[in-house]
Amino acid sequence: MASFGLDLAGLGSSLITKTWHLQRVFDWQLLMLSDFGGTIGYLVSQFCQDITFGDYRISEVSSLKHGAFQRFYAGVQTIDEVTLLFLIPTDNSVMDYFYAWYEKMIDQNGYYYPKNVYKRDVYIALYDRTKVESVRFRLKGCFPKSHPIIHPSYASDGVMMAQVTLSVDIVEPTSLIGDIRSTLTKFVSNSPVGQVAGKLKGFL
Repeated sequence: MASFGLDLAGLGSSLITKTWHLQRVFDWQLLMLSDFGGTIGYLVSQFCQDITFGDYRISEVSSLKHGAFQRFYAGVQTIDEVTLLFLIPTDNSVMDYFYAWYEKMIDQNGYYYPKNVYKRDVYIALYDRTKVESVRFRLKGCFPKSHPIIHPSYASDGVMMAQVTLSVDIVEPTSLIGDIRSTLTKFVSNSPVGQVAGKLKGFL
């Protein structure tokens, strides 16, 4: 446990200082930029302690019969869900946030709204040793698959946690170094020196 000054109003008031077990070194950070039910997504993101999304997997393998032989081909490779683990603060902002998000999905009659009403993009930023962002994952089309799952127990004196599973359409990784490398490669290729080198390569 460590003392961490959480200034919700931006006033620098010591009265809002609370004790949280937050991540000390920001090797990664969750970024939820959408607000729900009057709760700011960026502040809720700071309570995330663990993120799990597996490798891309082949959802199905289909067969194609051709004469006397049978050929197989892979289906679409997808990541369809992401699991998040959150601390539960005393102001209950994490629970309020995801309950308000869930309410945007289903109307009073139990029917789902169109997906473009409630889907949101979520970001995960990874940092190197110099605290510079190196990789960012964009989780496109996210929405909670259910209400947050909590397991209160008197057997442990640990901080209460909540698990949230998000459905996601696609995961797009981007890299700052990769973008710089791609830009330099295009610049060199379009320069006179690059064009001459390309012609020599083609000739050889």
